[in-house]
Amino acid sequence: MASGHRTGTAHKTGAGQRTVGEATKARIVAAALECLRTNGIVGTSARAIARTGDFNQALIFYHFGSVTELLIAAGSSESERRAQRYAERLAEVSTLPELVTVARELHEEELAGGSVAVLTQMLAATAHSDELRQALLDGFQPWLRLVEGAVERVLAGTAYAGAVPITDVSFAIASLFLGIELMSGLDPARAAERRLFTTIETFAGVADLLLQVRR
Repeated sequence: MASGHRTGTAHKTGAGQRTVGEATKARIVAAALECLRTNGIVGTSARAIARTGDFNQALIFYHFGSVTELLIAAGSSESERRAQRYAERLAEVSTLPELVTVARELHEEELAGGSVAVLTQMLAATAHSDELRQALLDGFQPWLRLVEGAVERVLAGTAYAGAVPITDVSFAIASLFLGIELMSGLDPARAAERRLFTTIETFAGVADLLLQVRR
């Protein structure tokens, strides 16, 4: 009986330790993301991350092994967050104008939340880490699949369904909006960015009319 009690207690203790460990890892990841936003990749070190999160830098190496592994985890966390948000917004998209509208809204939210700054710094870091580059590329895959789903719905029932290479079109669309996000950092006034979105919206409206004719 006593043995069973000890086993139950040990099980609860182990579960509690895992919960604390996951909370600590989440706190470290959040600190890494904030450090990237404020200091850039050049100023993101174990010491700077620890100072940002107000914890001992030894925790980084205990939980992640290295700063690179921490950045990979941070990138994965951002990718999961982005995919979840995009999935909810893209699920009902069935026309090109709707796709552009959602893309513009998400872009504004990502820019305001500092996610574009993080992504820019992450991409800069890939120049020195193939491991981080592959992790970021893998992190984009859920986003690309969401865009593919939206493009398939837009083309469904038209003469172009099955004829247009969905994967290539989706990659082009994702690359376009990723490029807009990166260029936004170079133009504080964001005038060119706003003009471009307006132009894309106009083009999307015309293209959608053509698609409707071919249904």
